[in-house]
Amino acid sequence: MSSNLGALLSATFYERGDEHLVEVIHQRDAARYRRLASLDIGVWDEAGTRLAAPAVDAGREILDVEALVAAVPGAPARVMVTFDARYDPAIFPYRPHHYAYLHRRGSPAPALYYAVNAGLGGVPDRIGATAINNFETYVFRRRPLAERYSLLLGCLSRWAPVEATITAHYGEARLAREVRLAPRAHVEVPLAAEHEGHRLARVELKALFRLVAYVVGRAEAGGELVLFDHLFTYFK
Repeated sequence: MSSNLGALLSATFYERGDEHLVEVIHQRDAARYRRLASLDIGVWDEAGTRLAAPAVDAGREILDVEALVAAVPGAPARVMVTFDARYDPAIFPYRPHHYAYLHRRGSPAPALYYAVNAGLGGVPDRIGATAINNFETYVFRRRPLAERYSLLLGCLSRWAPVEATITAHYGEARLAREVRLAPRAHVEVPLAAEHEGHRLARVELKALFRLVAYVVGRAEAGGELVLFDHLFTYFK
């Protein structure tokens, strides 16, 4: 495979009962250009064990994540799904965005649309950012909502564990905790919606190696997803 190809490693999380579609190729170029050089899929359990590596056509625009995971014998209720893409920068000068549709099957709640979080490659490499501090943050809306919040974190490292610090802000108060993830492991970290009378205002994530991270909001009644969004990265 050519060394001139760009690389993009992204990941999302699938939970049993969700309709989950990923638009692997978002750009609307001529049909002959809408193709990645390669795409490798991995399905991983919480401990970082690869459960499956389903073969997919690199030219396919839409992937049904629900169908991919349903074909994995004994898959747990939640898995991490990785998308390891190679692409020609002349065809995708920015990067081949992955976007997704997420909806709990049979739920009256509206569907969620989000950008699949890229852990390696893509924009930072293309713009020449060499001093990335892997500091990510998410600001919550001020109005109170009947929701339970958490962070879904996934480690894309192949060999080394990754340690991260999660800091939740409530008014002047800060609650911090440390998380350690083995290669390809993932975890859901609860975030209290309130602390000492103050609502959750902001959450920060710091790590030496960038993690795949999503802010998750679940309705208090029924636990349906009402928020699924990635954090935002700052560069030095």
